[in-house]
Amino acid sequence: MKRETKIILAILEHYLEKNPTIRFGQALANLNINMFANVESPEKALYNLKDIHNDTDEEILKRINI
Repeated sequence: MKRETKIILAILEHYLEKNPTIRFGQALANLNINMFANVESPEKALYNLKDIHNDTDEEILKRINI
């Protein structure tokens, strides 16, 4: 497993332990791992999630909101 993947998992684990009432999907959104396609105006994108298939682990780490 890549170093960045381990860091992302550790951040997610810590976040979920600190916030036990948060659901997994909420945690992904709250940490900006998954995000809306149009972050500035999600209602204009009909609440579509951004396809993160091509996002590298490094890019995800940079945008994680902690």
